[in-house]
Amino acid sequence: MTKRNDISVPQDYFQNLEQRLSRIPHQEVRTTTFQKVSPWLAYAASLAILATVGGFVFRKAAAPVQEDYSWDYISYLSRSVDPDGMVELEENADLTDEDIVNYLLADNSISVELIAEANYEEDN
Repeated sequence: MTKRNDISVPQDYFQNLEQRLSRIPHQEVRTTTFQKVSPWLAYAASLAILATVGGFVFRKAAAPVQEDYSWDYISYLSRSVDPDGMVELEENADLTDEDIVNYLLADNSISVELIAEANYEEDN
């Protein structure tokens, strides 16, 4: 089976093509400086955005993790290692009641009233 192409070009189409094209008025395409520079500006802007976003992402990923070991966590660890409380930490041996109260007040998790109430219960 052969396919037959029913589409044909008019007679003398290509011979007269140059002559017909010469009748079309030539228009000069003018480009402004902004049109010439705008692709480069778009490229520079996309690189700046990419660098900014990448900087935020990598800075967030590279930020050192600061661990906050509160007194409760250290106390938990000491109880889990020494549940009977037989071993006393050397650095805690010199702590006074005033040092403990100052630490609790600096932490802002315990109020002065609660400390006073605890002292009252110890005295009774």
